[in-house]
Amino acid sequence: MSNWLIYPLTIADQQQHIEFSEHLLSTIQPGDPAILYWSIADPTGLVLGFSQKETVVNPAALSAGTLPLYHRHAGGTAVLVGPTLLSLDVILPAGHPLILADIVESYRWFGEAWVTALAQLGIQTHLVQPEQARAQRELRKQPETREYELLMNRACYGSLSSYEVVVEQRKVVGLDMIRRRCGSMLQAGVLLSWDTSMLAHLLGHTPEEQTQLQKGLKQRAVGLDSLAGRVIEIEEVITAFEDAVIADARLRMYMHTI
Repeated sequence: MSNWLIYPLTIADQQQHIEFSEHLLSTIQPGDPAILYWSIADPTGLVLGFSQKETVVNPAALSAGTLPLYHRHAGGTAVLVGPTLLSLDVILPAGHPLILADIVESYRWFGEAWVTALAQLGIQTHLVQPEQARAQRELRKQPETREYELLMNRACYGSLSSYEVVVEQRKVVGLDMIRRRCGSMLQAGVLLSWDTSMLAHLLGHTPEEQTQLQKGLKQRAVGLDSLAGRVIEIEEVITAFEDAVIADARLRMYMHTI
């Protein structure tokens, strides 16, 4: 019988989070409980996607070493981690019923749980449908939109993927996934607050790019504090998500807390 094992919120260096999540995934066995691992990075840093090169970062910012730079094992693009981003890793053992053959559809339950959770906090959101995500990817191929869309795509919250959580077209919860023979890890990043100035400085290579990023990323994502009109406490978000999982008949049977 499968259960959820829920680790309490951990605040630590992002590399520690990356290594611990990797350990949880690499050691999980079929029939083991599924795992929820909540985390916040301290200090603030920049995490690049698996296939992103360090050349995406402003060379001056990179050489200055003002922020630590990390590489995650999942795909996607750059994320600024720190006190304004709450992360959740969900580790599922091989054979778990939430791991579907269709990789894209494997995100759906996760996004739906976040929509339910945020509704408990008075924030109405919806899922990005696969056709919406495809349409935005197509913009990166069109001559008139390619340059701008590729610039926005340097940041995870500058583009949309299937079953991520948005308000209109502004991302609130970003998702990614790692799949291996031993199991699957779904990762969510929840924007508690959204200030684009630092990220624009890190990813913009010229003053013009930095200006475009600072303005454009404000239109592509939004923090919970702006949506709620107040500061949303981290524990509120965690409780709301765990309650959403308990309330879902598909997921309730796997729930167990340590």
